[in-house]
Amino acid sequence: MHKFVNFRSFIQFLPAGRKPVLGFATSLWVIMSLVACIGLPDLPVTDESYRNWARYQEQLHEINSWQIHARAVIFVGRGVYQVGISWRREIDQFVIVIEAPFGPGVFRLETNQQAGSLPPIKLSMPDGQVLFDESAEVLLTRVLGWSFPVSGLKSWIKGLPLPGPDYSFELQADGRLKSLQQDDWVINYLEYFTRDDAAQGLPRKMYLKHQNLAVKIVIERWHQFEATANSPVLFPEFD
Repeated sequence: MHKFVNFRSFIQFLPAGRKPVLGFATSLWVIMSLVACIGLPDLPVTDESYRNWARYQEQLHEINSWQIHARAVIFVGRGVYQVGISWRREIDQFVIVIEAPFGPGVFRLETNQQAGSLPPIKLSMPDGQVLFDESAEVLLTRVLGWSFPVSGLKSWIKGLPLPGPDYSFELQADGRLKSLQQDDWVINYLEYFTRDDAAQGLPRKMYLKHQNLAVKIVIERWHQFEATANSPVLFPEFD
């Protein structure tokens, strides 16, 4: 919402002879500013919205590889942490590079490629130390004091519920997710890329909340989704 200055109060401080005329142009400006603040109501969700959602789910399930560059803000109690994230995923393998500006350095979280009895998740520290655990979330919390839901985000980042656990959701009129509740997390989808972008309508801004932890993610770039002449658009306009 814009913050308005009382225009008439402002006029009294102008030098003599420079006071403007409050005429049609000023009135029009005030009206247009007020209209801009009101905003447009959400379009209604219809049966067609749910049919589109069913089609979207089929398409999204096929996306198992990507490279994402994003910014994130993590809120833990009264603490606020800003980080840059680069996330490369290929089927069940992933590498997530986390870098905090003015922070201790770069952390590299990834699936463990080494055979043997070591746990499946590996975290490389800025000082060269390497830690292992069964859970990416546990590793991040142990080292950084905060975490984000890596396991859930492999689906949520696409705008799709995680397979298995129960969930509830709310749709936008076009059939994409507006909000999702799953695994005690609430995910709000604030913005999507347009269908003309390389990301073809995938999520751009998300806000995730779980107890005293909240994460806002702004995705700057999705890679590997450029449509070719032989590949269908991920999110076509359905009739």
